[in-house]
Amino acid sequence: GAGRSAYVRITRGCNKLCTYCVVPNTRGAEVHRHPDHIVEECKKLADQGVIEVTLLGQTVNHYHYDHSAAVKADGVWQPQVGTVISPNKGTGGPSPTFNDTTTSFADLLWRVHEEVPAIARLRFVTSLPRDFGDDILQVMRDGPRLCRYLHLPVQSGSNRVLAKMNRGYRVEQYRDLIDRVRHYLPSATLATDIIVGFPGETEEDYEKTADLMRFAKYKNSFIFKYSPRPGTVAYDRIADDIPDEVKRRRNNALLALQTELSTEVHAGFVGQTVSVFVEGVSQKVRKAEGRGQIPSEVGNQTQLSGRTDGDLITVFDGDPSLVGQIVNVQVTGAAPLMLSGALV
Repeated sequence: GAGRSAYVRITRGCNKLCTYCVVPNTRGAEVHRHPDHIVEECKKLADQGVIEVTLLGQTVNHYHYDHSAAVKADGVWQPQVGTVISPNKGTGGPSPTFNDTTTSFADLLWRVHEEVPAIARLRFVTSLPRDFGDDILQVMRDGPRLCRYLHLPVQSGSNRVLAKMNRGYRVEQYRDLIDRVRHYLPSATLATDIIVGFPGETEEDYEKTADLMRFAKYKNSFIFKYSPRPGTVAYDRIADDIPDEVKRRRNNALLALQTELSTEVHAGFVGQTVSVFVEGVSQKVRKAEGRGQIPSEVGNQTQLSGRTDGDLITVFDGDPSLVGQIVNVQVTGAAPLMLSGALV
């Protein structure tokens, strides 16, 4: 997939002052690029043969460009320091609602999708579960080249812990978002980030996180044991009071739970045909070559690896010339973090 996949930054910095995070101090306030510049960059990449683009920002759904307040310098529209967006703009309304003065994240997604059709796969990371409007989900539903995958970091399933983290949402709002995702995008896969052992986390708080994981059925979770980071609010003001062995136990229990959930999610795809963006030769083959073994080839077949639009790793036998293309694969097997199948 070398050269066929690219990242485009739409926002720098972050305004969300989560107590455990060092980003606002190191990268400053949110700054949003002019939508025309983003669309132009995507067009240039497409002209160079890129077929998968990932839009990047600390909280991409907070992208917001107010054209009535735009400033030109030396003939170039300048990036904009972020303003707070109206939560759930367009909830339940027609898809998507443009207005003359502002470009929301949903508007931007739709523009890139419509104006750069050569991009076969459009993704974005990372979303803050707060202010995630139905307008975004409607655009994802209506845009066939928008990937059905959402990385929605929750951090904890306990309102008490979320408040201490200053996340700005409650578990009920997060569950509501998951329900809305399922309503608009029944086939979407979800991933999350979780911090275990945050200061003051009780056994009950930890159990609530496990419950939320079961509810959301994540395809994978990035689970971190809390450790104080110099330069964060938590480091200065909140005692790191959870013993290491408790953190370790909870961390291992959540990892085991996630393996169960990942296994279930992947098994659900057996028998289906999935669209796979071929990224390269699979690790199994690379390891064999590293040991000086020649992989067993049938004609010119070797094991290839790629990802579905739901970001599930998929391996199958095929000609290495397929790297960088999108192919259909019939899924015949599943492991906790991988699908396997045959080219259709």
